[in-house]
Amino acid sequence: MTWQCKLCSASFTTRTYLLKHCRLQHSHFSKISPLPCLHDDCMCTFQTFSALSTHLSRYHTQERKSSAKEIQELVTFKCPLCTFQQPFSESVLLSHIRTHLKKHETVVCPYKDCKYSTNVYSSFNSHKSRFHQGNIVSEFGSDIVYEHTQNLQATSSNVTMNEECRFQCTEMQDDEQCATSALKNQLKLNAASLFLKMQAILHVSNSATQEIVDHLNQIFSLSQPLIKDAVNDILQRHGHNITDSTLNEVVRAVMDSNVVFSATSKGAELSSHKRRKTFIEHNYPLVMPVEYHLEAPGHTIMYVPILQMIQELFKNTDILNKIKEPNSEPGYYVSYRDGSHFQENKLLSTEDLHLAIQLYIDDLEIANPLGTSRKVHKLCALYWVLANVPPKYRSAMHTIQLALLAKVTDLQKYGYASVLAPLVHDVNTLEQDGVFIESVGQNVKGTIFCVSADNLASHGLGGFLESFRANYVCRFCMATSEQFQITEVKKETFVQRTKASHDLHVQNVLQDDSLSSQFGVKGDCVLRESLEYFHPITGFPPDLLHDLLEGIVPVELSLCIKEMIRLKYFTLDYLNQRITSFPYQHTDKINKPHPVPKTFMSRGTIGGNGHENATLLRLLPLLVGSKVPEGNIAWEVLMDLKEVVELALCPSFSDETLDYFVCKISDHRQILQEAFPQFSLRPKHHYVEHYPTLVKCFGPLVHVWTMRFEAKHRFFKRVVHDAQNFKNVLKTLAIRHQHMMAYHLGSPSFFKPKTQTSRVDSVLVSALAEVAQAHIRGQTTSDVVYSTSKVTIDGTDYTTGMFVSVGISGGLPKFCRLTQIYLVNHNVSFLCCDYDSWYVEHLRSYELSAIQGSLSIHLQSDLNDTTPLSAYKIGSLLMLTPKRFIQVRQN
Repeated sequence: MTWQCKLCSASFTTRTYLLKHCRLQHSHFSKISPLPCLHDDCMCTFQTFSALSTHLSRYHTQERKSSAKEIQELVTFKCPLCTFQQPFSESVLLSHIRTHLKKHETVVCPYKDCKYSTNVYSSFNSHKSRFHQGNIVSEFGSDIVYEHTQNLQATSSNVTMNEECRFQCTEMQDDEQCATSALKNQLKLNAASLFLKMQAILHVSNSATQEIVDHLNQIFSLSQPLIKDAVNDILQRHGHNITDSTLNEVVRAVMDSNVVFSATSKGAELSSHKRRKTFIEHNYPLVMPVEYHLEAPGHTIMYVPILQMIQELFKNTDILNKIKEPNSEPGYYVSYRDGSHFQENKLLSTEDLHLAIQLYIDDLEIANPLGTSRKVHKLCALYWVLANVPPKYRSAMHTIQLALLAKVTDLQKYGYASVLAPLVHDVNTLEQDGVFIESVGQNVKGTIFCVSADNLASHGLGGFLESFRANYVCRFCMATSEQFQITEVKKETFVQRTKASHDLHVQNVLQDDSLSSQFGVKGDCVLRESLEYFHPITGFPPDLLHDLLEGIVPVELSLCIKEMIRLKYFTLDYLNQRITSFPYQHTDKINKPHPVPKTFMSRGTIGGNGHENATLLRLLPLLVGSKVPEGNIAWEVLMDLKEVVELALCPSFSDETLDYFVCKISDHRQILQEAFPQFSLRPKHHYVEHYPTLVKCFGPLVHVWTMRFEAKHRFFKRVVHDAQNFKNVLKTLAIRHQHMMAYHLGSPSFFKPKTQTSRVDSVLVSALAEVAQAHIRGQTTSDVVYSTSKVTIDGTDYTTGMFVSVGISGGLPKFCRLTQIYLVNHNVSFLCCDYDSWYVEHLRSYELSAIQGSLSIHLQSDLNDTTPLSAYKIGSLLMLTPKRFIQVRQN
């Protein structure tokens, strides 16, 4: 039997060997690439090696010892320099080759397609360590390693020999020096990974790391007398008396075998920050940022070469595999590929592989926003991500790459053209010549598909007017501020901006800048000037976060709450008491809203971030809905807004859903103006009216919003907070980020497993409910399956007690509660308790009632929506309110 490592290509004949391999190679990456269970039929993953070991001993019986009858297919190694021939193992092959090297005989590298040759022992070890980490049969040349069928003859003592003893005996052989050398090199890499993790992931400063290294070395050095005494005592107890010089030699050998001590002692490779940095540059997939000087001395930007970064990303096979995954659904808009802007792009829309880059630009305040250094160190950050990768994988922070960092003052002084010059140059090269990707075997072209940003940054980079009090404030149409107060977008009275009309406007403005107020354009976009396949009309999608969750929602919540408090339906203290005491469950605990500030009436907004505002709007019906009488117009404004937000956050749309979206936006506008006739619509209200049309252009807008990009800011804020170094803050931040990326790229798997769980129990199929038995019997013949209470699928947590939507009844989605989760043949099956549901119009929520004794079992593919929900007991009723619009599907 062969055991295959799930994180790399290594394979082993026993589970013990595989366990040792995982401990040595992968345990230090477990925080970013969880360690999977060694057994193929188990989906558990673990953050620590000890947790994996405990799981194996608890839930999996120990591997049976090998017997001669079980070994049939053997692979043989035949030395090309002599008659030596023996059943293949990496240690046997390399040990024998090194016997020739010790005699200074020239040896050709045994790995496939490698022409390296040498007669120097140390050179061969260095070559092997640097270029050949694998140990599977397919990686060796077929002329020296070949398969054949042979019965292994072995004595009973060899058959029953314990695996651990065999492993140790092999290590003790003289010809295993190569294995010892490889082990030392790997342990050195593990130590380097630890120091890299301390700085790039845990944000330990360079000085603190160096102090830790120095203290560890001091402790190791001071422990030498203890080692000497212990060794001497053991030898004397066994009747061995050795000289003091020999004893000192043994102690030195013991200290040298301590890789942390030997690698970090004075003058060693990991002894100082500079040496560790050099070691990382030579042993990790690190793309270093480049410092570019602007016109005046002391004004610089930091740019991470995007072409080199693309090459490093594609060296990880996970990227290409994820790009190849199907990401479409007939009759629905589910990705950017379904939008008209992609289909009209002459480069991206071809059938060949082309890279669609999604940029993000925003200002970042890294200093205390209330301190004396506020705005002094305000930065402009430019990130990018491959839009080819499905959205469920793009949300991970390490998939978002840094492109450029600049100071806002330099950007304002020198303009986008100077600051973005190196990026634009590389993207232009990507468009015209492409970048060579080894895993594809050819040059792959690409371009910028879109730029995600808030409205201010989109208008600034796109060449539109940045004043939202001007006459023309929309980058999608030619509506004036007065016109969109009285006319809806759906009436199609506004002239839509097109590429041709925009180019004409830019040309006119460049000739006479006084015309900018007539067109809402101040100049050309720097990306448009240099790139053939990018245009500002098709390249700047709207942003749900700033338009809705941090724009319209807090303003209208303030407006309507103020009105309902005036009508004495509830008080601000009552509302805040309900907000703080509400029994939030699951993900709602993370995003629970803060109390509404007492100054919200004068400010005209409740403030808060997007997550908090979305949760407050969604749960407001459960918080105070019973206090508001039906038919109250201010309440209806919020409930219509709630539905608009749910539709905007939808990850897929049909034409019918888009028509419904148009109607809900129109209904909300009408009732808002009816309830508050003195309220002037904000430009963001107008932008939202364009959303249904823009979905047809860009695909679902939730895939191009800025929410996940803004979360990336936390990394740089944390670095500055912990480093407290502003001498060359751009360089510090860029280097730290690239070290973090090197750590992730050096991990065995770039993405987390599709399905993860941490604890399982074995259950008899015969003991399960009949519906579960029938379902499982159709998938496996095993009498035992795994059961768990929590599983993560594509980053979404499913926990028993949560609710999911499955099926349809009377045109409305049905709901059921997860009671148990089964793992069968790498599939996740949900055993559910069925519920009747009624839609409560006043609360825009569902009232649920359990159907006694009714159970059903479903796969994730059966769900109407992949987002699980929480239900809350409100009085005697069980209420559930959705996070996004649920498109019902008939089973």
